[in-house]
Amino acid sequence: MVIRNLIIDKTRIPLLTRALDVTSLRHRALTNNIANVNTINYRRKEVDFEGYLRSFVVRGAVTGVRTDARHIPIGEPDPSAPPRIYEPKRSPNTTGQNDVDIDQEMAHLAENHLLYNASVKLITGSFSSLRKSIVGTPDVR
Repeated sequence: MVIRNLIIDKTRIPLLTRALDVTSLRHRALTNNIANVNTINYRRKEVDFEGYLRSFVVRGAVTGVRTDARHIPIGEPDPSAPPRIYEPKRSPNTTGQNDVDIDQEMAHLAENHLLYNASVKLITGSFSSLRKSIVGTPDVR
């Protein structure tokens, strides 16, 4: 607990962990859309990836002071509020069955795959940097 509070929370690891969580959820939504491409009346699902991560990076103009744990946090993202899968507004029905466009879903899946891999590389680098700072480097003379 002490290591997490003093070291890990001061790095970008918490944000990258949330990025991995959101890309995993988005992957599930996209693969579900692809699996139901021929299902009649199926409504495609989305995850607001950018909006969710932006809420942790961009702070509000006003921040409140919490003097009691029961106070509502103002200007802070709610860490307990997970990203959600939702059904966007109806898009054009080009197939006559549902609103899933397989080409668009595959493009979103490729983009999501790249974001996931980039997040994994960044979080691996962060842990590697932490390890180097804790262990140190050998003294070479």
